[in-house]
Amino acid sequence: MRTIVDDEEESEEASVESGMFRADASATDIDVLAVDDDIDQLDLTATYLEREREAFDVTTETDPTAVVDRLAEGSFDAVVSDYDMPLMNGLDVLDAIREEYPDLPFVLFTGKGSEEIASEAISKGVTDYLQKQTSPDQYSLLANRVRNAVEQYHASRALKRSEETFSKVVRNSSDVIGIVDTSGRFTYISPACEHTLGYEQAELVGESAFEYMPPSDRQTAMDEFFTAVENPDYKPVIEFQFEDPEGGWTHVEARGTNLFDDEVVNGFVVNARDVTEQKKREQALRQQNERLRDMRKVVSHDLKNPIGVTADALEMYRETGEGKWLDKIDNAAERMDALIDQVVALSADETTVSDLEQTSFKQVVKLAWETVPTENATLYVEDSKELEADPARLRQALENLIRNAVEHSRGEVDVRVGTTDEGIYFEDDGPGIDEEDRERVFESGYTTRTGNTGFGLSIVNQIVIGHGWEIAVSESDRGGARFEVTGITFQPTVYS
Repeated sequence: MRTIVDDEEESEEASVESGMFRADASATDIDVLAVDDDIDQLDLTATYLEREREAFDVTTETDPTAVVDRLAEGSFDAVVSDYDMPLMNGLDVLDAIREEYPDLPFVLFTGKGSEEIASEAISKGVTDYLQKQTSPDQYSLLANRVRNAVEQYHASRALKRSEETFSKVVRNSSDVIGIVDTSGRFTYISPACEHTLGYEQAELVGESAFEYMPPSDRQTAMDEFFTAVENPDYKPVIEFQFEDPEGGWTHVEARGTNLFDDEVVNGFVVNARDVTEQKKREQALRQQNERLRDMRKVVSHDLKNPIGVTADALEMYRETGEGKWLDKIDNAAERMDALIDQVVALSADETTVSDLEQTSFKQVVKLAWETVPTENATLYVEDSKELEADPARLRQALENLIRNAVEHSRGEVDVRVGTTDEGIYFEDDGPGIDEEDRERVFESGYTTRTGNTGFGLSIVNQIVIGHGWEIAVSESDRGGARFEVTGITFQPTVYS
């Protein structure tokens, strides 16, 4: 027991004589500041409390005006105060404490009890109220009241710290944390949605998450969600695209947990992170692996054919001296030169998509048309829109499509390009592509025409995939080939 009175020497003497001075106050579980102007009553209160609970360490104070200063000097878990004291009564002490320590447990332990005092004490936020009795049993009751108040105080503080910590973690997490109801509408979403998805919190709360997904992802996401709603043990992990305010798409990986039975959460918790860059890296790696595969195929197989032709034709020329064999050697050399150019293009990573920007489709088509020899071809641009693309790679893809149309035509050819609601199309009135060949035309090295390398449409396909689009081939209305690219995000035209 620590006794504090007005006289410092008397305070030190009382502490030593009591034989209960605690050198290490931090070793106790509950530190109590007891306040009473009657020093004998104060000593009794302190002594009995410490006997009732070994965990109690009681500091006494006879001057009610010094209580706030004493609290600042130590670390106390509760205050036990008398009511009737000079200068300040117990409720005045409570008011002073509440200004600095609004939640600190305060037990009014008074011999002057009345309904009026009890009512006023409750209105001022007293933790507990107990009248002094003549029986020593009252101290056991007081100890229980103090212990219960302190336990509740510590639990409340721990919960508050936990909530503050959780709130800070959620606010500063780069992952988006959301709660949706049984229909998939957001009831809460963390601030990370602004930099990850492009929306402020208020814009998404009340909205259905599924409405921001493309149709190709929406049904899968809904199936997984409603399965988890019906089966709380099922924790789905799905990937989908989420539309931003500008009409672009963010690739998202989301993990869900059914907490509808939790009284606090009462919802489906979603932890989502932006995996757009990861998807780009994965796509680049796939493209790189495909290029390496194509290079191996060209070096190990395709180059062997013209080399073999050259060797055989050279042998025949030596035997016969006929000029036609030199023509075959010349053709084989041209073939090898074309194949080597393709290997160089593949190794130089010239199909990788980067630097997306708002691009005029019509303008890129015209630039591509000027690059390819098109003496016997006519271009019709039927309509055009602004789209988000890598203009250099888009031009490269169109150049290969134009070259494919010109080289496969039997004379003059009309080429028509334009846009649809979901993408762009490119078609001609040439011989077209047989149905059995349509599944393979995008394979590296596959060709239906002698002398071609078979890499043109493969490059087109790689560029399309690099943009996150899809390409398909069919027959045009005029019997030629029709290529359709879908999944394109069109942008509104900006006039300056």
